[in-house]
Amino acid sequence: MKQIKILIADNSFVYKKMFTQGAKEVCDNSSVVSAANGDETYALIKRNNFDIIIIDAEISGMGLFELLRVIKVNLPKAFTLVMVRPSSAHDKLFPEAISRGAAECMIKPIYDSYGDNLEIIKRKISEIIDVLRSGPETENAGETSVQACTADPSCTADPSCAAGTAAETGFRPEIVLIATSTGGPAALETILPQIRGDFPVPILIIQHIPTNFTEGLAKNLDQKSKIKVKVAEDKETISAGTAYFAPGGAHMKLDIKHRVYLDDSPPRSGVRPAADVLFESVAESFAGLSVLTVILTGMGSDGKEGLLRLKEKTECFCLSQSEKTCVVYGMPRAVAEEGLTDKILDLDMIPAEIGSIVY
Repeated sequence: MKQIKILIADNSFVYKKMFTQGAKEVCDNSSVVSAANGDETYALIKRNNFDIIIIDAEISGMGLFELLRVIKVNLPKAFTLVMVRPSSAHDKLFPEAISRGAAECMIKPIYDSYGDNLEIIKRKISEIIDVLRSGPETENAGETSVQACTADPSCTADPSCAAGTAAETGFRPEIVLIATSTGGPAALETILPQIRGDFPVPILIIQHIPTNFTEGLAKNLDQKSKIKVKVAEDKETISAGTAYFAPGGAHMKLDIKHRVYLDDSPPRSGVRPAADVLFESVAESFAGLSVLTVILTGMGSDGKEGLLRLKEKTECFCLSQSEKTCVVYGMPRAVAEEGLTDKILDLDMIPAEIGSIVY
């Protein structure tokens, strides 16, 4: 892989040192540059082609949102991570940063131990590098998806052309399940505000996200959407016209009476909440009914095992996001390669497709 160019923008000398050290320890093939303020960051962005840009939300000089605008214009393919200190005031910053182009946010580690902080930083940098390496690798990377998109395995049509859409076959779901990870907040901001206010079924969402940010993300999307968007509460009954986020750090399940149950059982595939856990519970509670699943951008394969169970127990139709519109083509790739995807669509086509199926 080519050399990975990283920019660390932080007022703090200590954090610049930790991120630089962490990047070097995680990836020998990295080049790290640091900036002490927003103006210096701006100049570096204009002169260099960075792969990863890490910015402290409290950077002095040119502010975070203006820097995100500059990055979006000059380095649209860069993975931008925004660091925020643990504070209720910053909970609102995460969805705003995502809507302005950040790929992800993280809570800035503030433990007393330098070593503990460094380990957290190394894990995050390693995750980002994995994201970069999971991008399109070859011209034939999507071949499996072509066959998975249609009931006829001999068909070599464009993956976005399924052999008859769900709407055309009379499929009408009782519930919509959405699973996503890296790049998900921005993808959800494309989809949920376009859902009609009279949406006739509930929507349940698994978004891999730091615990502190789930509430802020839900509130931001609620303000922009015609349907109600909220964080799910334990033992509440789901209802039509509402989108429910699994709380950060908790698995979300549904019982046969369509009530939410939250639990802190171990992570699945390294994540909690996990789409696999939700999907498997819905496979039981909606057995014999129709379920629409939407697999969006994200690293890993969460959702694949649960989708297998849904296909066995329910009438399940699966939409997945196209490779070219994903920040990370991991979760959609996993379900496509397993033959579980029924239709692959660019992100901007997914809201209309959901509407045509549900209505």
